[in-house]
Amino acid sequence: MQSVMKKFSFKNWIEKIQLVALRFPFTLFFVVGFTFFLLIQINQSGNNQQERNWTFFSLGILLSLSVTLLSERLKNLYQIGLNLLSIILLLFYCYLLPENFHPVHIYQAISIGIVLFLTAFFVSFFKKGNDIPFWEFSKESIIQLIITVLFAQILMAGLSLAVLSLKELFKINIDDKVYGDLAVISYVLFGGIYFLANIPDKTEKYKQIYNFNKFLKVLGLYILLPILAIYCLILYVYLVQILANWQLPNGYVSMLVSVLGLGGFITMLILYPLRLEKNKIAVLLSKYFPVLLLPLLVLMSVGIFRRLGDYGMTINRLYILILNVWLYGISIYLFISKANHLKWIIVSFAAVLLVTSVGPWSVYHITKRTMIKEIAQLLSESKLLKDGKVIDNQEKIIHLDPKVSDQLAEDIKYMATNYRVEKLQPFFSQSIKNKTWSELNKILGINNIPIKDTHFNAWFERKGSAALNTEQYKSFFYLPSFGDQKNDTILINNQLTIILKNSNLLLSSENSEFTQFEIPLKPKLKEIIKTQKTRGSFTIDEMTITSDNYKLLINSVSGNYFAHNDSIHINNCDALLFLK
Repeated sequence: MQSVMKKFSFKNWIEKIQLVALRFPFTLFFVVGFTFFLLIQINQSGNNQQERNWTFFSLGILLSLSVTLLSERLKNLYQIGLNLLSIILLLFYCYLLPENFHPVHIYQAISIGIVLFLTAFFVSFFKKGNDIPFWEFSKESIIQLIITVLFAQILMAGLSLAVLSLKELFKINIDDKVYGDLAVISYVLFGGIYFLANIPDKTEKYKQIYNFNKFLKVLGLYILLPILAIYCLILYVYLVQILANWQLPNGYVSMLVSVLGLGGFITMLILYPLRLEKNKIAVLLSKYFPVLLLPLLVLMSVGIFRRLGDYGMTINRLYILILNVWLYGISIYLFISKANHLKWIIVSFAAVLLVTSVGPWSVYHITKRTMIKEIAQLLSESKLLKDGKVIDNQEKIIHLDPKVSDQLAEDIKYMATNYRVEKLQPFFSQSIKNKTWSELNKILGINNIPIKDTHFNAWFERKGSAALNTEQYKSFFYLPSFGDQKNDTILINNQLTIILKNSNLLLSSENSEFTQFEIPLKPKLKEIIKTQKTRGSFTIDEMTITSDNYKLLINSVSGNYFAHNDSIHINNCDALLFLK
């Protein structure tokens, strides 16, 4: 801690800036530029910078950092040349991007950012025998990154409190935008410079000495490893159950196996020095974890292909499939190489992510081509194409099969949301430039809004809502916090018994005019989901179920909808019941 505080001394802050300017001049340029753009965005209302400008400066920070670390041993002229070349390539990439981003462009920029971030850790250590320096450099850099965030948070809190004191004590009128400015200065400008100043220099980062402290040992051996063991046991029990019942695995198993695989490899990286010291647990982990993972990867593959078969291809599902293939490859490599060079875990991950994120072979282009091909096939099957163009079916002259209609509507929505609606222009004679996906569905004669697996969370907005008319109702019951995971019996007293079963409220009474009836919740919840506003406030009418002898006002409800069997799982619901 003493050395950390020494590094943080404000006395040599100017010296630190000078060192950063000498070692990372291009990175400092991008940090200052990114800070400048953020301050403009905060303080000039209506001045929205183009997304590609943000992309240029944010990716420029990571790119210039990686290039500088790679070329540190070269002469200054070569360093400058490599940096300038990388900046030109980045400019060319950003120039090709549209002025207004769609989700696909954001995904791609994030993917490239992750690649560049990971590259900074290993780019200096491609030579043989650099595993220990790689580990020590990565550990020290991550520690400095955590310290940077901590110091930036302290600086932000201190300056914000000072501004608040001036505002409250001296009644100075201070615009709230100043807090945004302070956040940019603290986290981006100060944080960026401080982190760059404390990255191990070109002499320290190649030392064949590592410092494995007690914290890392406790984290790896006594926290992460037991969690991985429990997680692995659960998945193997599930695998045995799947084989015993001879059924397909749940699609969500892909996410669980991915977390186990990535968590195991990270733990292996953390415990690498212990393995060098012949620690039995660390050696066993490196030797057998890749083997233990392989059967679970087969389970993951089956889950992925099940979801692809049920719901079709998307960007996320294709990335998960690529992750599955990478996990196979890296597991086999670690087993064959006896896990001697763990840096290739990060190197290979970054390489695969880069290759699959740029170019005509990228995930985004493959998904787009697959989706357009599927839309063409569905339009053809529905007889909605004439000479390759869509027939106007707003009058519903052509009757559409419900399943085909749902899939067609979902594909069109996905394309319009992620790629731009103009990508579907070849199917239409008239211009669809400013149309929404729902307007395209209307042209095709599709009125239903398809819903797939989704989580919903809705509540009744009391503010500004009309009063609930309850004059004609004799009884009132409050139904607090019920759901499928809780006790089936919601209410029981001398007047009434209410049970939740299969998304229905079953009411029975012996002292009333009725003996038994049910209130179906599923139709109302599906209406909420179909609004495409699965999270947020709803009006009193949207949250009320009314019949001849009851009225149910849902105060709040959350849960999940599962498309494969058209079922709803209610996590929590709170409602008011009125009976005549």
